[in-house]
Amino acid sequence: MKAIYKFKFLLLVLLSLVTVSCLDDSVTDFGKGPVVVQFPASELSQNFLQDGSGTVYDFEIPVQYFGGDNTPLSKDVTLTVGINSELTTATEGFEFSLSETSFTIPTGSNSAMVSLKVNSANLDSSDPKIVALEILDSSESASNNRGIILLTLQGICPSNLAGSYAYTAGNGNDVTITETGTGTYSVSNDNAFGGNYPIYVSDLCGTLTITGGYLADNFGIPVSGSGSVSEDGNTITLIYTVDGYFSNRTMVMEKK
Repeated sequence: MKAIYKFKFLLLVLLSLVTVSCLDDSVTDFGKGPVVVQFPASELSQNFLQDGSGTVYDFEIPVQYFGGDNTPLSKDVTLTVGINSELTTATEGFEFSLSETSFTIPTGSNSAMVSLKVNSANLDSSDPKIVALEILDSSESASNNRGIILLTLQGICPSNLAGSYAYTAGNGNDVTITETGTGTYSVSNDNAFGGNYPIYVSDLCGTLTITGGYLADNFGIPVSGSGSVSEDGNTITLIYTVDGYFSNRTMVMEKK
């Protein structure tokens, strides 16, 4: 029997700082009022482990509403979601399925979860597919800008990069790699700067991609790069770029 795992995305909403006008000036008004129902983002990517077990994953995506005085309503909000076939490249019934399409955000809450079943055995790690979820109807107004969310279904190989390492060049500092999700990691520091500025990395079957980091999150400095893992898993090489500071810096770390 195939195991089912849940991915829940608890996305922070700064309600005290947000108004409907700054979130979304464009809504599809079903004639029900100023509250806006929307997905939390226009795009979202999730890794799904392919370990030969044929696991079916439960991929949960929140749908939320904003508006009024930014407090939960004293009534239920109902909505219907569906698949936008023009924007979807995955095949329903093969890579994924959507069994439930009607949802209720209950009184006193401002969110509900839409759930996709993702069949990891049918994913192609070299050709990730997209599912476009769309809010088709709602008892409140629906967002135009965030009424559709593009979900990337990325199959990945087993990954085990977490551990203690040391850089072989540069400042030669020790470095710790911490797993943050399926195939995603935080590298505690680089081998260039004196301070610890973590780098975020994803591992797709031994091919690494730098997806962000502390410098981007806290100082707005773009970071990017790629990398690889040796066959024995003991050596990791990152090619790291920090805009305005250096480009394609080679950083090699050995497992301790």
